Order: sequence, then C-alpha cells, then structure tokens
Amino acid sequence: MRKFVFDLEKLLEIRGYAEKEKLLELAEVTGRYMQIVNSIEDFEKKKEGIMGLRFSGSKVDVYSIMFDQSRISAIERKISAFRKKLIPINKEKEEKRLKYLEALKNKKVIEKLKEKEAYEHKRKELLREAKEIDDIVSSNFDIIQEV
Repeated sequence: MRKFVFDLEKLLEIRGYAEKEKLLELAEVTGRYMQIVNSIEDFEKKKEGIMGLRFSGSKVDVYSIMFDQSRISAIERKISAFRKKLIPINKEKEEKRLKYLEALKNKKVIEKLKEKEAYEHKRKELLREAKEIDDIVSSNFDIIQEV
C-alpha cells in the first residue's frame, strides 16, 4: 500500500500555528480579565469584613463608624474603577474569542479535507490491491488451464 501524502499539509501546519497563536492571545486577555475580577472580589470581601466588624457587638463610637465609612467609600471607588476597566477588556476578550474560533474553524476545514482524502486514498488502495489479487488469481487460473 502506498503511503498517503496530503498536498495541503503545510497549510494545515500554518493554520495550526495561527490557531495556537489566537488561543495564546485569548488566554492573555482572559488572564487580565480574571485579575480584575479577582481584585473586585477581594475588595468586596474587605468591604464585607468591615461591615461585619461594625455589627459584631463590640463597642462602637462615632469616630470608628466614620472611619469605617470612609474605608468603605474608598473600597467602593476602587471597585467602581475596576469595573470600568473591565468593560474594554471584556470587549477585547470577546473579539479575541471570535478570532480564535475563526482560526479554529479554518484549521478544522483543512483537517476534515485531510481526513476525507485519507479515506479516499485508503479506499482506492484497497481497490487497487483487490484488482491486483484478482489479476494474479486469474493469471494463475489461465496457467492451470493451459497445463
């Protein structure tokens, strides 16, 4: 059986590299996105901690309430700033995701073509081998009949 050679193998490799590149770009943006989300969650926990201390039953005076309120306001401003940063990064993440999906689709098209051609090659080779066997058998039969 002859070996299958895919004519577009280099194109498949190039599309594979392009797909990996787009995946890395998406991962980088997703990493930045997750850092901001984690920061928001951390500040939310700090805010909840301050609120929990306020109502823990310990002695509370006006100055500690004002101090806690100023800390909470600062945390809320930071959370708001992080949420504003999240909007363009989320948009960029979506763009990178769509580019990755497009690159993946382009690669899959060539992979499917390769699979189809490999199947067709195997089918033709099996038919060719069967024909060769038929020819050998029929030539042997002709030789036997002549004897």
